[in-house]
Order: sequence, then structure tokens, then C-alpha cells
Amino acid sequence: MAKQFNKTRLASAVAAAALGLGMTSAANAVVVVGGDNGWEVSFDGNINAFYVMADNDAGFNNLGLGAPIANNTFAGNSEDISRVTSGFLPAFFSFNVKSPTVNGLTATGRFSFAPTINNSTTKNQLYASGNLNGDSLNGIQGASIDTREVVVNVDGSFGTVSFGRTLSIFGRQAILNDMTLFGVGMQNMDGGAVTAGRIGRGYTYPNFNARFSYKTPVFSGFQAEAGLYDPSVEELHGASRGVAALDGTTGILDQTDTPRFEGELTYSTTFSNGAFKAWVDGLWQDMENTAAGATDDATVSAWGAGATASYMGFALTGYYYDGEGLGRSLQFAGGVACNVAGTLCEEAENDGYYVQGTYTFNGKTKLGASYGKSTQDAFSASATAAGLVTNGAATNQDVELDMWTVGVYHDVNSWLKLIAEYSKSENDYSANVNDPLTFSGSTESDTFSLGTFFVW
Repeated sequence: MAKQFNKTRLASAVAAAALGLGMTSAANAVVVVGGDNGWEVSFDGNINAFYVMADNDAGFNNLGLGAPIANNTFAGNSEDISRVTSGFLPAFFSFNVKSPTVNGLTATGRFSFAPTINNSTTKNQLYASGNLNGDSLNGIQGASIDTREVVVNVDGSFGTVSFGRTLSIFGRQAILNDMTLFGVGMQNMDGGAVTAGRIGRGYTYPNFNARFSYKTPVFSGFQAEAGLYDPSVEELHGASRGVAALDGTTGILDQTDTPRFEGELTYSTTFSNGAFKAWVDGLWQDMENTAAGATDDATVSAWGAGATASYMGFALTGYYYDGEGLGRSLQFAGGVACNVAGTLCEEAENDGYYVQGTYTFNGKTKLGASYGKSTQDAFSASATAAGLVTNGAATNQDVELDMWTVGVYHDVNSWLKLIAEYSKSENDYSANVNDPLTFSGSTESDTFSLGTFFVW
């Protein structure tokens, strides 16, 4: 078999590597192995590494999860962090197969494996007690490997039918247009494999999920996609505010008799020395209880809108979303609460936005700055009195998470990129007048990182 190397500028190559985040058409920078009868096999990927330094206040959590303790204090101590890790993107090795065109149909299949360079999901340990495979406190068992994509696209004049596992639709454009995608954003917490980027500070993380989807052809710049997804559950566990613990076996929000539905409408155009793209996206899912005597359920819904425009090296991106029960950072984490009996459930109000401006000069060096915020409102007074229990990811109070970032992203050549970033993050908690155990307070974090990408 002959080997064909198709090299492009690094900006295109890194964008191709980001296909492992859900854009599953064939990559531009790949090693193509020609086969017989029109079949084609290709490979693409990246390896990245960052030196990360961070300064965290006591109790800071990069995803805004967990429950700060009362009396205007935070659990734990302040921490200075120095790590060598993967960035917001893990490394990727992606294997692509393209079929011959038969009766107007062409199929592409993609497997994406995403390891990290840092050991396991923890820092290294000099000694690991217990079983190497079962002791979560050691870093000796090697790096984590995430199978991010196992997906097939079937293209024809009718559009694209897709099935398999890939990045979900809602929030996808927000994360793919975020400049910290190829940097660090917020640092690794202990136990985190990759860094947190801007998750929960301008958009929620869509995650990789199994689904069927249909994408229309492009009509005058417009294109729509709709997906039917394996649904998520809001497993409730852990004692909260003195309420008896739930362990996920009680049937609270564990039944999904309908799939999750997600959709997106985009409009794209180009003009002299520039381009413009706008999108709207949405999500809906119902969750029910199977616990004996349960009478209430929950519905998670959200919508978002964004746009990005570029002209003569300048680019501006903005995104806004609003939802109920969505969660403040990870989707379906802490956005819904129920009482133990399952007779009352409530969805928290969520919204957020980010804005970003960049300038690229000499076609190789991009300077960027961005700011984003996500919020979650406290549950209502009547729900608080009924003793709602969350999944342990959120306290019952108003929470605001924000971050601003400045970065430099430089293409050394067609396969090597250098990155420097600084981010400042803040978690702000407001006391809930209906819950005397909550308080007002904030925690902050500063993250500085230097890193590099090798892409093919």
C-alpha cells in the first residue's frame, strides 16, 4: 500500500485533531493509506504537554462543585500547584475508514482514543499501599485512556445520518470555538485527568454520548442537525441538610422512558478577508422516579445562541445559554433536587455566557482574551422546606462561577504549536435566606501554563 502524506498549516491540523471533540468529518492533516476498490484508511492525532502552575484559595473547586461548609469558611487549605499534564484536550490517536461511494452513499467511520500524559488521574506517589488497580491514591497504574469517539457518518444527497458515540450537540459549538480548547484554562484538580478549560464559566460540558443524528445538506448557508441520545439520570445520593441519605438504589430520578433530544441550527458565510458563523442549539430530557410512592419527576431543558466573526486577522466570539436543571458546569450534575419520598422535585435555573476576542498576525501567532460566567439559582423556599436532596454536586444557594483568560497561541510550523495562558477564576456563593447553613463568600484561583502541541 502506498502512503500519502497531506500536510497543512498547523491551525488546520489542530482543528482536525479537535474532531475528537465531535466534528467527525475526515481530518485535514492525516496519514492516508490507500486501499483497494475505493476504500481508504487514515490516521490523525496529537500529543500535547503543559507545565501548569496554580494558586488556589481554600475550598476552591475548578468546576464549582462540592459543598463549602458554613460559618463563612471553606473546607481545606489554600494550595499551590505545580504539574506537568495534558491540557484541556488529551492526546488523540484517531483511526478513520472511508468507504467507496455506492449508489450515492459514502460512509466514514472513526475511532478516537484519548490518553493523558499524566499518570492515572492523580499525582505520582512514592509508595502505593494496597492493590495497584484498586487504590485510587496512587499514580503507578499508568495513564488514563478515554475512548471518545466510535462513530459512523453516512453521507448522501439527503444529508448525513450518523450513529455511534461522539460529542453531544448542545454546547458543542461553544466549546469548539473557545480558545482555551488548545490550552489549559483552569488547572487540574487532584483526581482530574485533563484540565477544566472554561467548563462551567460560559458553557456547560456536553460530554460524549451514544446517539443517532441527522444533519441536513447546506441550504444558502443554513444547516440543521437533530440527535436522539442515550439519556442521562440525576442520581441522588449523600445526606444533605440533615435529610436521610440516598444511595441511587431508591429509584429517585432513575427512569428515562424517552431519549434525550438535542438540536442545532447553524448559518455560515464567507466574504472578502473574513467569515461569519451563527448558531442556536437546544436540549430536552425527562427523568422519572421508580421509588414506591413517588409522584413527581423532573424535566431538564436548555437553549443557547452564539456567533463568531473574523476579519483581517481579528475574530470575535460570543455565546449565551439558559436552562432549567442543566447544572452549573457538568450537564446533569446538581441541577435537580427531590425530597426523599420523590413527591417533590425541582429544577434549578441556570444561565451563562462568554465573550472572546483574538487577533492573529503573520498568519502564525494568535493573541486572545476571553471572559465568561455561569450561574445557578437556589431552589425555592417551598422546596427548601420540603427537604430537597441534590446529587451532592451542589449546595442550595445562588452560585456564580466566572473566569477571564489571556493567551498566546503560536504556530512554529505545520506540525508544532506553542501556547502560553493565564486564567483567573472565582466561585461566588450567596447565602440562602431559607437555609441557615449557607453563607456568602468567594474563593479564587490563578492558573499560568506553558505548553506545546505536536499534531499530525
